[in-house]
Amino acid sequence: MKELIKRNKRILYIASSFYIVGLVLGVIFNNILPSLSQDNVQNITVSGYFTHNFAANLFLIFSMFTFGILTSILLLLNGFLVGLSSLHSITDHGNDVLFILTALVPHGIFEIPAMILSGALGFKLLDYVYMKIRGIYFSKKQFLQDFLYFVIILFLLTLLAAVTEALITPYLLNKLTLGGSYVF
Repeated sequence: MKELIKRNKRILYIASSFYIVGLVLGVIFNNILPSLSQDNVQNITVSGYFTHNFAANLFLIFSMFTFGILTSILLLLNGFLVGLSSLHSITDHGNDVLFILTALVPHGIFEIPAMILSGALGFKLLDYVYMKIRGIYFSKKQFLQDFLYFVIILFLLTLLAAVTEALITPYLLNKLTLGGSYVF
């Protein structure tokens, strides 16, 4: 695993950077879009969350064929939306920091790394071309092996995020609000 990360640190760093820039922009420009109600996300199943998130991640991976252009835009946009929705959650729920953290952190610890990993895969072809141009040896077999390992990790992260978002987060929020009137 350590070697896998070392071989791919450039694309992981680039993907993380685009995501973080988007996140910061979402916080800074939070007044652009109105706060969206979360009422419509109740009762979504594990498979519903998994299908939605994995499809988004696959789209990000296949954006590699734009040589990083679409990948960059999608990472910025996803980071922006997370920053925006996080700040809107703070605005909507006031000082209830525990509620906000309980609503966002449990599945975010899996979903955000999955998004960044998908973005890194979206930069993988560009990185391969860059290394070829620079004369840096990188075998096609290693390229495909790393790609496959990342997809397996991505699958597992997305599955964990879906289970957490559909089952654990609502449970924790219900416990937190003592069966209160809002479920994220």
